Amino acid sequence: MAEVTQDAYIALRTYITSNWKTVSLRNDTNREIKRLTYDSSKVKWTHTKTTEQVQTGVNDFDEPIYDYVEVESNQTLELTITLAGADFSLPATISKSVILNSNNKEISVESFQPFTFENAGDQLTIKHKIQVPAIA
Repeated sequence: MAEVTQDAYIALRTYITSNWKTVSLRNDTNREIKRLTYDSSKVKWTHTKTTEQVQTGVNDFDEPIYDYVEVESNQTLELTITLAGADFSLPATISKSVILNSNNKEISVESFQPFTFENAGDQLTIKHKIQVPAIA
């Protein structure tokens, strides 16, 4: 059986960060309390990336053209979700974040101690982490 290369893992991580854009916040009975999308002010990928020089094309003389690009080199992808009580109908309790794909299928679930928003000023930051590859 063949293994995939490091470049394949980078491609998988890039696919994840480019295509998994919906987060469902749920309570302990799995009822959705709020749905958010990546790139809103509340949901951002926050893991570190590296910058590498890669060939991005060739010029008119068939000579390689290089540029510096960010590469998904980190095995742990981290999605940070920043919430306030003003984002919800109060009171609201959440206990998990669920990342959904474009077909609304559950792709990754991060459970945590239930948190209840009781006032508009209450705040919570969730760090949803995905390991690619997962370490056994």
